[in-house]
Amino acid sequence: MGSLLLAHPMIATAQETPVEIEKGQNELFSSRVLTTALSNPWAMHWGPDGQIWLTERTSGEVTKVDPVTGAQQVILTLSDVYTGPQHEGLLGLALHPELGEGTGNDFVYIGYTVNVGDETTPQASAQIVRYTYDAATGQLGSPEVLISGLPGGNDHNAGRVVFGPDNKLYYSIGEQGANFGRNFRLHNRAQDLPTAEQVEAEDWQTYSGKILRLELDGSIPEDNPEINGVKSHIYSYGHRNPQGIAFGPNGVLYETEHGPSSDDEINIIQPGGNYGWPLVAGFIDDKAYSYINWSEAPESVQRITTPTPEGVPETLESAFQGEMVDPLATYFTVESDFPFGEQCGFVCNPTIAPSSILFYDAGEDGIPEWDNSLLLPTLKHGVLYVQKMSEDGTAAEGLPVAWLGTQNRYRDVLVSEDGKTVYIATDAFGSAAQLYGDELTTSVLHNPGAILKFTYGGEEGNALGAGGGSAAGDEAQKLGGPEESENPANLGAAPGAAAPSAPEASATPAGGEMDLAALVAAGQPEFVANCSGCHGVNGEGGAGAVLAANPNLSDAAFVASTIIHGMGYMPAVGADLSDEVVAQIGSYIRNSWGNDFGPLTPEEAAAQR
Repeated sequence: MGSLLLAHPMIATAQETPVEIEKGQNELFSSRVLTTALSNPWAMHWGPDGQIWLTERTSGEVTKVDPVTGAQQVILTLSDVYTGPQHEGLLGLALHPELGEGTGNDFVYIGYTVNVGDETTPQASAQIVRYTYDAATGQLGSPEVLISGLPGGNDHNAGRVVFGPDNKLYYSIGEQGANFGRNFRLHNRAQDLPTAEQVEAEDWQTYSGKILRLELDGSIPEDNPEINGVKSHIYSYGHRNPQGIAFGPNGVLYETEHGPSSDDEINIIQPGGNYGWPLVAGFIDDKAYSYINWSEAPESVQRITTPTPEGVPETLESAFQGEMVDPLATYFTVESDFPFGEQCGFVCNPTIAPSSILFYDAGEDGIPEWDNSLLLPTLKHGVLYVQKMSEDGTAAEGLPVAWLGTQNRYRDVLVSEDGKTVYIATDAFGSAAQLYGDELTTSVLHNPGAILKFTYGGEEGNALGAGGGSAAGDEAQKLGGPEESENPANLGAAPGAAAPSAPEASATPAGGEMDLAALVAAGQPEFVANCSGCHGVNGEGGAGAVLAANPNLSDAAFVASTIIHGMGYMPAVGADLSDEVVAQIGSYIRNSWGNDFGPLTPEEAAAQR
């Protein structure tokens, strides 16, 4: 159906990590694009028919994809799904292992968000619903809500659904980004546990930042752990955004979760275990993280600022009391003087954004380089990290190896039964490390909303062959890399047309007046890297607001405040951007696509901190 460009080990990429990560031998794989035009595919599973069954987050569809031809068939379209730019929508998917075997258990379990507010003031809530598959019609129907009223929000909803070897359902819930960014005034409940009265009343709001274990009818299993004297659906707690949970062949439940600006984690989930968040990120080491409780800040504190204002509670990780389960590995733990946000914003911070997890056993005929490893698709780096494990699967051995790199955001991974073919689902939009070019980040994804197919030792599609004699640009054209019309530097210019040249200049010339042309030129690549994933390369909008011909941009203070502190569903990015970069982005959008509102100065940006 198409081809794609992979990073050759000998070609430098813009993936930034605080330690050197070995790159795998991509030339061992053939590759192609299996299918495209998916609406943010989120979870993939093998169906009993040999098809890939997946959820599409933003369209609310469950779709089957042929693993050979890429043909798609929608088998369910939700009417009540509530979708936001990044974390809301149709998320997890699990299939009953007896589906299609004639036992009456033709069940599919999905997790998704609904709006329990109204159109003016939406409020997300999550639920798990069981559907029945009708083989005659090829459709899912007869929905039964197993549990509703689960915590939901505009951030960190997690949402992974897993059918366990114990015939139980497992479901991960994030902490809705509480005490962070635009939600800094919300109390983070990852350490909160329910009372017996709350469980009796089916009040599940303390389930934020937890992994749940449920009976197949949604009830509480009798053998669930009793935590603080109360038995509930909670299996473990103290999680931030655990988007990946999966069982290994040894029955171990592995989990991966997003850290704040460092310390993404791999964990083994223990019944009743406390994993530390928000009091601890990664290990208890007092490195590059302390718990600043913004939800208890004085009313005079209007936003997150650095240094921490007087009166805002702050505690070190070493103040943690009680028992905490240490992670198997972190990506990455750094010293407290790490230059967060100074390299290329959040994409260059020492995290990988692990979006899923899968245990890989090569067997006799699989990929020997990956045997006995955890596979971690990453959003920021567009690579599949392969983390070697100890023989018993209970310890991580060394650093991971980065395989199958492309300029995309990897959302989920699936492996064929013979272990030789790897399928990776990609986000439809967002920022990632730039594979080729001078910038470290980009919002131009080479294969948005797609499934990429990699075959070990295969001949299907375009073999990599990105050898030492080929220039990076030649490889991009040969293997299906970005055409000129996809290059954000061209700003929509027709293929073959010369891209507008960016003037070399300081924003403040000798005369002391702000140089608008220099600000706009410097702001264009910063906008592409940080903003275009939601607002469009040409300000046409999408998940974010339309910026072209937008009169609201005439107010420089409004623009600076929105970039720094966020608004509605737009996240706050001020912590990752200097006043100069905010000024550059603001000046660019205020003077592009029909806007003509003059410069936004660094001083105006600083005034909004």
